[in-house]
Amino acid sequence: MPTSSTDPARTTANPDTPLEPDGFEADGSVSGPLHLMKWAAEHHADFQPPVGNKYLYSGRDFFTMVIGGPNARNDFHKVDSEEFFIQLKGDIVLKTWEDGRIVDHLVKEGETFFIPPNVPHAPCRPADTLGLVVERRRPEGEIEHQMFFCESCGELVHDQAFDCKDIVVHFRDAMEDFWADDSKNKCGNCGAHVTKPGPYELPAKFRS
Repeated sequence: MPTSSTDPARTTANPDTPLEPDGFEADGSVSGPLHLMKWAAEHHADFQPPVGNKYLYSGRDFFTMVIGGPNARNDFHKVDSEEFFIQLKGDIVLKTWEDGRIVDHLVKEGETFFIPPNVPHAPCRPADTLGLVVERRRPEGEIEHQMFFCESCGELVHDQAFDCKDIVVHFRDAMEDFWADDSKNKCGNCGAHVTKPGPYELPAKFRS
């Protein structure tokens, strides 16, 4: 029997993304299964830089995104929870900031990658790639970070901390604001600017 719109079970979806799939149909019944790769093909036009992400599900406790390449971003993301990556098509590089240096992790098609809490990381996705990411829904008031490092000297240029309600929209807008503001994107150490990058291309050393 379908749940009514006033049933407590129906109100567990995330109110910050009311138009995104949450496991319920409009009549309160539970959504059926979907074919992931067919869904991705149908939504190919939605995978646009700089991030290229779209909600597959946006629920109360966690959300799932599908991300298509290429992306065009040079930020690092840090949050006080884990993130789980599955690489569905093609190879990507997932950068982590560890002990003051950037570490490149090649994540190949069919592989998974797990990001522990509070590790700054930057997924770099070439064209014609497809991945799935599962993240925990942030509790009210939990702050996450979008960090930019100088490509010339490695110093932290900007650390934007915010209470992110909608990662698909909020992250994109925050990036565009940073790239457009020279007072934010100028390195205080060497004076170089962190500018908006072009679409990511897999480095030659990672191409098989």
